[in-house]
Amino acid sequence: MPYTALPDRRIPYDNDGTVVGWYHGVNGLTAYPSGADLISLNGSSYAAVNTSGLMSSGTMGVLLFFPEQREVTGIYAWLWDDGGAGFEAPITGIVGSTDTTNGQDGTWETASLPGGVPGKANSYAWRSDIKAVSFTGGKRTVRIYRSIGYDGLPRFFALHLYGEKIAGQTPDDVIYIDHDTTPGVEYAAPEDFGDQPLGTTVVRQFRLKNASATKTANAINVQCNDADFAVSTDGTTWVVTINIASLGPGAQSATMYVRCTTPAPGNLLGPRFARIVTTVAIYT
Repeated sequence: MPYTALPDRRIPYDNDGTVVGWYHGVNGLTAYPSGADLISLNGSSYAAVNTSGLMSSGTMGVLLFFPEQREVTGIYAWLWDDGGAGFEAPITGIVGSTDTTNGQDGTWETASLPGGVPGKANSYAWRSDIKAVSFTGGKRTVRIYRSIGYDGLPRFFALHLYGEKIAGQTPDDVIYIDHDTTPGVEYAAPEDFGDQPLGTTVVRQFRLKNASATKTANAINVQCNDADFAVSTDGTTWVVTINIASLGPGAQSATMYVRCTTPAPGNLLGPRFARIVTTVAIYT
């Protein structure tokens, strides 16, 4: 839930069951980034992540194996090429597959990038330089790559993908229901708190819905671990964790609240992207 709205949903690949690996065109999957590296890549710290698992020349990049087929609609990627003196280098492209087993076999489609590839990074590039991605359908695996013809090790600083699962995938799931803009409808984009001044508080409402048509979601845990955000079941008592015993097939929770409190005047104010993470222990 950012201060400024994004054009689509950022895929939380660092925390949603996606398997991420470094890729080389000849050697295939070469290594796995650490959990901390994935959080950094999908965040806005612009810290260089450890890419020692990559090779030093050829076609190289990142493989993402999603837990279901997803429609990828946007990308922001920033990397630095260590070849020679080093320079900021755009990705070469993105390809996707629905049937690969290892990131090399199977059938692959090259995505159309109608707006080109993400360009040079700056303090707001994660928002202003998101580029559209177009496939003919949902993909289970995507490969973001760069091709270089000399020795040089790319360093990734950021990789943001946007999109959502396609209809019919993971039918037993919990979704977020808008309570403010389009009440009763699943969120089509992140909740936008707008350009909120320092030292102010804004409260929004939402609900959870068990999207399963046949199963009960049990032991649901809702977390919002961010310094500026908190959640509540009554709009009065604010916490970082809410537990819900169960939701039957198609059932919605009671109204819940999310609060954004910006730092006091005199502090730095910048874009924030807090994440509400909901897990279900078991479906029965």
